[in-house]
Amino acid sequence: MEELIADTVAGMSQLLREKRVQLDLDLPERVHAVTADFDRIVQVLLNLLSNAMKFCDRENGRVRIGLAEKDAYLQVEVCDNGPGISPEDHAAIFDKFHQGGDTLTGKPQGTGLGLHISRHIVGRFGGRIWAESRPGQGARFCFTLPIAASPAPVAQAG
Repeated sequence: MEELIADTVAGMSQLLREKRVQLDLDLPERVHAVTADFDRIVQVLLNLLSNAMKFCDRENGRVRIGLAEKDAYLQVEVCDNGPGISPEDHAAIFDKFHQGGDTLTGKPQGTGLGLHISRHIVGRFGGRIWAESRPGQGARFCFTLPIAASPAPVAQAG
């Protein structure tokens, strides 16, 4: 997962610079592996990172990507310092064609499919995705994936 995050961030680095968004990474040195399609999880992370960049503070944009082991899951979180999301919209933002408005113009941005698709991808691999946010306090999007079962130790003949 660390490699996946590093590759995704590297691919977005030019856009991060252009938008003057500071990216902070909170990654442990080593985590257990997950069983999931690399490209599909990159797609989820790109969706979350793109949304965070789109909605973060325009003057002092800041996004953080965190990774941690929680019980039998790896949890990835993407946090921004944008306007936040009202609690009643937390579930609706994962609906097909639901679009968040631009914080200045109120106009929708994007197709409204990114979070919907991300929910299906994460669910397909046995995880879940959710949002935590309050208006005026930024947004935190998290997803989990089950840690891959490690093979049983092989007994050594002695």
